[in-house]
Amino acid sequence: MIQIPAVIERCAGIDIGKRELAVAVIVGPADQEGEVKTRVFGTTVPALEELKQWLIQEGCASVAMESTGSYWIPVKNILEGSVKIVLVCAKKHKPERGDKTDFRDAKNLGHLHRHGLLTGSFLPDRHIVELRDLTRRRKKLLSNLSAEKNRIQKVLEVANVKLGNIVSDVFGVSGQAMVSELLSGRELEAEQIADLAKRRLRQRIPELTDALQRHQMNDHHRWLIGQSVEHAVLLDRQMEELEAMIQKKLEPYRKQYELLQTIPGVKEMTAASILAEIGPDMNQFRSAKSLCSWSGICPGNNRSAGKSKQSHIKKGNKFLLAALAEAGWGAARKRDSIFQRKFYRWMNKLGKKKTNIAIGRSLLTVIYAVLKEELPYEEPDPEQMHELEKAKLVRHHSKRLRQLGADEDLINQMVGKLNAKPAVCPPTGEKQTEPVALTPPPRILKTSPAKVCRGALGFRARTTRKQKYSVVKERAAAAPSQARPQSKRKKPTQNETPKQE
Repeated sequence: MIQIPAVIERCAGIDIGKRELAVAVIVGPADQEGEVKTRVFGTTVPALEELKQWLIQEGCASVAMESTGSYWIPVKNILEGSVKIVLVCAKKHKPERGDKTDFRDAKNLGHLHRHGLLTGSFLPDRHIVELRDLTRRRKKLLSNLSAEKNRIQKVLEVANVKLGNIVSDVFGVSGQAMVSELLSGRELEAEQIADLAKRRLRQRIPELTDALQRHQMNDHHRWLIGQSVEHAVLLDRQMEELEAMIQKKLEPYRKQYELLQTIPGVKEMTAASILAEIGPDMNQFRSAKSLCSWSGICPGNNRSAGKSKQSHIKKGNKFLLAALAEAGWGAARKRDSIFQRKFYRWMNKLGKKKTNIAIGRSLLTVIYAVLKEELPYEEPDPEQMHELEKAKLVRHHSKRLRQLGADEDLINQMVGKLNAKPAVCPPTGEKQTEPVALTPPPRILKTSPAKVCRGALGFRARTTRKQKYSVVKERAAAAPSQARPQSKRKKPTQNETPKQE
């Protein structure tokens, strides 16, 4: 029988519960079987202080405990600083059915930890934990605010107010003004309510009039909408205060926060959520693949008997996955970006939703590189990316030709011609100049004052960003400009003929 040598002579395993903790301390030389001591402790602060004193008295250098809900956090608060804490997911050492007790779980945890067979979870510092609490609460409040808006929209539909058919955002400036007039109870004509439209929406006043004509709103509908409006205003005010608090918590990580916003699709609140979930220090992850595996945004393995079966992504950090999915949609809409090219290349095979998850994984690898190197994101050269994609296709098809039995010399000759770069000859009468080295791309920070626009109902209708970040490539002064100037001439429409010169 193979015996695994112990790596820790004095350690403990703790089975976490709401009211009681089952603790098993294993003490003994590494080349011998350790002595096991078990005790039960409460979860109050005096009981946890007693647990800490007992562990110190037994000489425990490290403790392994389960991450059961939020019940492990009070234990960590007391033991932190006195012993090393290894937080373990309960699914990784789940016992068989009928073979489970609290002390047996504690002994198994201590035994596996003694032999170095447990992998600890990521434990951020206190500042990141507080930032994480704020960003997660903001997501919950945003979900509740959307639910209240949906309730208002439902009551409007029941009352034959079809604003949602015409207005893209019923809770914008124009939509709130019209809904507020409907809630006032004054008997106004549909044309008068539609006349409250602003800017481009005024072009659709006839359609708005039809949507508001002979509506069936009564006092019952107004009372229901009024209840939802009060709750929505409260949630919106709390969200505004929460966003201000998030900005204060981000001050120690302002550099990483600004670097994340140079990545396509990653804006202010998305960058804050990502930073709160993974932390600013990437040294805690071995590589970008390790970060993707920890976050759960990687394909699962389901291979047996030489056959690969379908598998979904792992169940990881749902808050990080939501932030990456939101950033993925934005990155896919970024014109002429590498993420947009990947999206349209993968979409025909995977579909939109799976492609968005794949884009999120690509974004996470970029986030790892940006935070690891502490350099802003720079869009790759399209010509270079085209050459890399071409080389990948050449390798794939040459491999397929070899599998089909094609002549090796002919394949090598074809590959050599495809990979050969055409020589560029300078025009006659001109001297060939050496290429000028490009200056490193600086990060340009543009600031603008924050403007919060509140509608007639009382909650925010539109908010401009406080800061905009962009990376601009600047060429050296001696380098000639090779970019083609964009023509400002408008393209002729279908019914308009181009002007003859």
